[in-house]
Amino acid sequence: MSTNPKNIRPGSHVEPLDAIDERLLAALVDDARISNKQLAELVGIAPSTALMRTRALSERGIVQGFEAKLSLSAIGRSVQALVAVRLRAHDRDQIDRFTARVPHLPAVLSTFHTSGSVDYLLHIAVGSTEDLRDWVLDNLATDPVVGHTETTLVFEHIQGNHGPLPV
Repeated sequence: MSTNPKNIRPGSHVEPLDAIDERLLAALVDDARISNKQLAELVGIAPSTALMRTRALSERGIVQGFEAKLSLSAIGRSVQALVAVRLRAHDRDQIDRFTARVPHLPAVLSTFHTSGSVDYLLHIAVGSTEDLRDWVLDNLATDPVVGHTETTLVFEHIQGNHGPLPV
């Protein structure tokens, strides 16, 4: 997935969406592989307008990219877990070190920097429970920045909206 070209921070001011933008976004969230011609027909605008407006939504940082959604079990990563991580100290250098390394490890699907009793929540996918144990030991338990981890197996991951829009 591409990164946000304008580095727009969540909650920052962006131009409001009009009804056409909202319909374009809803159609893209429903099917990101829709052809421009089909998108234009669905929204009721000319293909050139659909292309121009979709590009503008990307340039504004609203559409941040398009990605392939893989079946984790089909690629040998059927064991998913949420790993809660508490750092030893809340020192900026340690936080920066952790966030520079861990989100880029191959097993990590998502990284959440959180408040409360844990500092990070990692969503990971590996091939087996043995791989999960080894991953936690190799990547977290041996990291001097990490003070504590707690691993929870995921029995089922039910996807929510991929781009909730106002109704």
